[in-house]
Amino acid sequence: MDNERIIHSLRRQLLIERILFAIIAIIFITTWGIGRLHGAKSMIVVDGKPIVCVPSEQDAKGVLQEVKRKTGCDPAEIEFKQEVRVALAPRNARTVSRHMAVRVVQHVVSPVAPRWSVIVDGNPIVAVPDRKTAGDVLELAKTRFGQMVKNLAEEPQFKENVTVDVAAINPALYCKTAEQAVKLIFDSRQPIRKDAVYTVEKGDVASSIAGRNSLSLGELESLNPGIDLVHLQIGDKIRIKETKAAKAKLTVVVRDQTDSIEKTPAPVQRVSSATLFAGKTVELSSGTTGKRQVKVATIYENGVKVGREILEETILREPTPRRIAVGIKPR
Repeated sequence: MDNERIIHSLRRQLLIERILFAIIAIIFITTWGIGRLHGAKSMIVVDGKPIVCVPSEQDAKGVLQEVKRKTGCDPAEIEFKQEVRVALAPRNARTVSRHMAVRVVQHVVSPVAPRWSVIVDGNPIVAVPDRKTAGDVLELAKTRFGQMVKNLAEEPQFKENVTVDVAAINPALYCKTAEQAVKLIFDSRQPIRKDAVYTVEKGDVASSIAGRNSLSLGELESLNPGIDLVHLQIGDKIRIKETKAAKAKLTVVVRDQTDSIEKTPAPVQRVSSATLFAGKTVELSSGTTGKRQVKVATIYENGVKVGREILEETILREPTPRRIAVGIKPR
């Protein structure tokens, strides 16, 4: 009995020792793994594509925070349009400095923040602190162009579908006041200058240059008056895109109403004459012009005249026709 008790006690002691050893081993391996993971190189991945490698996971998270901070907004409010995550980098991956990583990530990701926005045809064009300021932006836009005319036929309207709502928007489009927002919409448009000039290379002909730039030969000629496109020389510089100001994303339509009295020309009445030879004409009566009073709406878009529409017309005096005799007698 004593031997059996001793053997049972030893087995229990051995089992306890094995359990303790296993627990210590698990703790050691876990600690080592966590330390290795945190100390390992990390990759910033955007939409499934590795973008840049940094020395550690902490550095990667710091890079993303720095990109958010550079927007000028609270980093806690900033999100990215793309799917951005931090992953373990391969051992042979080459790391870059934190400063370089921030520059690389800035060119790839698009930070956005939820803000009250003016939305035109489904696209946010400017953001402001609250809904009231967004409404003020629209009123100021109408006033800006409405005051350019003397007699408004109706309240200025927007050509596009315009709404106000909270949207994720580029922090660069955020304005603190309605006045700043209106200035951003209408006064901050940069001219389009992309690929405005092309330098002729060996083997180039006008038709091939036009085709590569989605132009017809006639369009290329109109962009380069005075240049002999048939005899181009290497090094010649020709225009392949017209430089012009970018169109505003919001269009304010204003109708200026005016009243005026206009003359209406006398209609021409032709009568056949058997006494005149064919091809001969004689004026029988000169006729008189008429007179009408018209109410006209001149249409402007963002201050530029685009059309004219007659709203009302009142005849003050009917014109009398000018009568002309036309010969039909054979020669």
